[in-house]
Amino acid sequence: MKTIKQFLLAVVLASSALSAQATVYDLGDLSSGNTFFGNNVSGSFTDTFTFSLLDNSDTSIGATTLNLNFRRFSFLNINNLSLSLFDSGDTQLSTGLDFSQSLVAGNYYLNVSGVATGYIGGLYAGGINVTPVPEAKTYTMMLLGLGLIGFIARRRRAD
Repeated sequence: MKTIKQFLLAVVLASSALSAQATVYDLGDLSSGNTFFGNNVSGSFTDTFTFSLLDNSDTSIGATTLNLNFRRFSFLNINNLSLSLFDSGDTQLSTGLDFSQSLVAGNYYLNVSGVATGYIGGLYAGGINVTPVPEAKTYTMMLLGLGLIGFIARRRRAD
């Protein structure tokens, strides 16, 4: 009876170690430049990375896995890695391992999922590149400034 209890306890612990994982990470406010993310995972997983854009921005997002194999033995491996971008209303905006998207200021999240099948799990890494898009009033001010410089130059030439 004691052996059966130990066996059942071992099965429960082993199945919980292989069960699905879900973790949420906050990348904070992104304004410009590169932000990196990644994780060492085991079993089936779905990681969520939340972030906010302070301005309208062009974004490039990508992810990849690090596979470490020796002959037929796999130390690190992830199968079916997927990356999806959602807005705060849970609308899927893009999916794939590499994509670009023009986004308005607001809250977003990335879901990274897959199945780590390596002996010590799997490792993935990714990045978000944010380039702010100037607003229309910025272009208006620039054109007015250029027009003023042209007016001054023309006036000086006339004198």
